Amino acid sequence: MDMLKIRVIMEYEFRRGSKAAEAARHINDVYGMNTTNDRTTRYWFARFRSGNFNLRNEPRGRPKMLVDYDELKAIVEADDSQTTAELAAAFKVTTKTRLAYLHQIGKVKKLDKWVPRELNERQCEIRVETYLALLNRHTN
Repeated sequence: MDMLKIRVIMEYEFRRGSKAAEAARHINDVYGMNTTNDRTTRYWFARFRSGNFNLRNEPRGRPKMLVDYDELKAIVEADDSQTTAELAAAFKVTTKTRLAYLHQIGKVKKLDKWVPRELNERQCEIRVETYLALLNRHTN
């Protein structure tokens, strides 16, 4: 069943003067178990009590970006030996947040340097050559 219709029924129960748990029980009796629960019904009843009878959810959107990716990329490429703590302090965010941003721009820390996560073409060729040499050595 559509959630908007369930909310209309919750509003009806609220206007009748039912308690939230009672309304949830009525809805589940008529429309089947787990159609709604007490917690959801209490949430909507609290909204109705505050005078908000809008039955649609408010848009959530994405959280505001704390850091400009271009600025971060420029700083990391200028000095690739910075620690995550130094970068976090420079942008005034937590280390965990900083790691997430670095991951999103495609950087990982290897041997105390920030390097691209993806291999470049030459690195891929070297790996293939190494694999073939090891395979040859194994068969001999």
